Amino acid sequence: MDPIIQKFRDTFIEESVTLLDQLEKDLLELEKKPEDKELIESAFRAMHTIKGISGMYGFDFICEFTHSMESIYQAIRDQMMTFTRKIFDISFLSIDHIRKLLSDEKLAEPENLTNHNTLLRDIDTLVSQANEIKSSLKSSKPDTSAMAQPHTWNIQLKTSEQMYFRGISLMSIFNELAGLGRYEITRLDDITDLETDMWSIILYTEAPEDTIREVFMFIEDDCIFTRLADRNLFETIASENPTQEISIIDFVESKELSPDKTFQDDLSGPTENRMIKNPSAESIKQLIRRIPVDSEKLDHLMYLVSELITLNSRIALATRDEKYESLWTFTERLDDLSKLFRNNALEIRLIPLSETVLRFKRLIRDLSKHLHKKIELETDGIDTELDKATIDQLNEPLMHIIRNSIDHGIEMPAERLAKGKPETGIIRISASQAGNDVIIRVEDDGAGIDLEKIRRKAEDKGLLKPTDHPSKEELIQMIFLPGFSTAQSLTEISGRGVGMDVVRRKIVDLRGDVNIFTEKGKGTSFVLKLQQSVAIIDTLLFKVEDTYFTVPVSDINVCIQVLKSDIEHRKHTGTIPFNNQLIPFIHLRNTFTLLGDYDQKIKAIILKTNNRQIALLADSIVGEHQAVLKPLGKLFRNEKCISAASQLGDGELAFMLDTNELFAKTEGNNH
Repeated sequence: MDPIIQKFRDTFIEESVTLLDQLEKDLLELEKKPEDKELIESAFRAMHTIKGISGMYGFDFICEFTHSMESIYQAIRDQMMTFTRKIFDISFLSIDHIRKLLSDEKLAEPENLTNHNTLLRDIDTLVSQANEIKSSLKSSKPDTSAMAQPHTWNIQLKTSEQMYFRGISLMSIFNELAGLGRYEITRLDDITDLETDMWSIILYTEAPEDTIREVFMFIEDDCIFTRLADRNLFETIASENPTQEISIIDFVESKELSPDKTFQDDLSGPTENRMIKNPSAESIKQLIRRIPVDSEKLDHLMYLVSELITLNSRIALATRDEKYESLWTFTERLDDLSKLFRNNALEIRLIPLSETVLRFKRLIRDLSKHLHKKIELETDGIDTELDKATIDQLNEPLMHIIRNSIDHGIEMPAERLAKGKPETGIIRISASQAGNDVIIRVEDDGAGIDLEKIRRKAEDKGLLKPTDHPSKEELIQMIFLPGFSTAQSLTEISGRGVGMDVVRRKIVDLRGDVNIFTEKGKGTSFVLKLQQSVAIIDTLLFKVEDTYFTVPVSDINVCIQVLKSDIEHRKHTGTIPFNNQLIPFIHLRNTFTLLGDYDQKIKAIILKTNNRQIALLADSIVGEHQAVLKPLGKLFRNEKCISAASQLGDGELAFMLDTNELFAKTEGNNH
């Protein structure tokens, strides 16, 4: 296949996935508001677009399939049918089927072929019902065609060679346009861009604006639509100029130069929005399309940014000497620009959490129906943004948490009513930002976690003795142990052999943390804390012996100084006094088997997260460091307390400490 055509086939697949996501979102909303005309139009346009482009690139089965589905939604648009449970169910199944056809365009998979034929039969049944209704209404409905309101339109169209490569047929567009009414097209020769052409089309039609736009739907981003008059301007020209031929373009321009009140009254909108021969700068801006960028290009951009920041650190280090004082102003400016460049590059990679919440809406809908439960999803703050790579890795643990909430958390409707609860359960996903961290909560108002059941399971596994008295938090933490589950049996919905230990591990891999809060009979809340970006972050750089370490600035409470004698005095407890309480400390020399000893005055870096505090002991604090984090090699695979490394300006490495592991280390009383 021609590489250019293959490229646009790949683009079609990407755009189709986006359109299917939008269609799914619209249908989920339509289930709540089936009369919403905007949602109906949006769903119809998504199917119409997929149908139109799929045949162009050889996805004939998708084209055939969406054409049938489109007929149902056309009937709904025409108010000849209303949404039913059957239509919704077939629509969702159709979305899933089209997704499969994107990778099986020739229906080579037997399962896909069977589903294709089954769905088409169900769709054809609905289409037949729609046609029967249409025929009966047509025979009884009076002719209202005379009531249609005619208009004269101007469409400014920008064309380029890329349209050919995309398979856009302008002749097909003009054939459709001819079916709507009379039109005249003129090329605008004085456009300065030599790679594109501008055209002005005058169209007289009784068709509504939506119908006109549908003709240009595949190139709508390259068009500007303006309604010129509420009458036939072609007839106006003939009546006002019976003895000479005049182009309608020239006629409109003459009216712009010498306004005629009668004609002006017919014009729709202010003068600057109407067709002109030389499109204004504002008109050209409207033709600029927002271009999607390949993720690989963004990854390369991040690599270049990281190299810039590393180079900036080296320049700053090399010019510290006073003899380079004249350069300090420039190095400071370079440092500021590097930070701005970093922030801008990171923002490009950020996407809102709402992008992934759609799949959870569909999951809750399907599973609640399968389990005969009534569940609604509520969201708050899902416009909070995360790095795309983080979102991709977050999907699986979130999916598992929600599945468990549906299967084991939310009770059956009858059971909820017996408890005095509404029969419809609630799962709520909320997100908020705290400094450089994003907090995601997944809550349900279900039965909560039975702590007694956890205790019995722990005793059966030998993790607890009958005489032990663990706290509520300690019992909850046992859920994260490998192989620990209180479920009576694995189910297809939530179990499938995957435990909460896998969820925690995936969150920790993202340099995050997960905690559970529960109350029996009232519900459970999973709280995920994630760093907003793990690629380039602001850190504190410090030194122990000859080794450099960094920790995120956002995790630091304060830096203090303690006496070595105090450390020796409390060595048996592994704590130091701070703000009228004792907090654990980490002896990094012991942790990483480093040589040497601390001075009489030791630097202590106090870290704080989720109301927990620990202290890191250091020889010296270098200062703030903008760390470009890179993954570690195989030598550090088993070193849990180090998550990444950053290169300093002089070529030395600074190791990023995993604060979650450090907190876990103190909780295990291993200092």
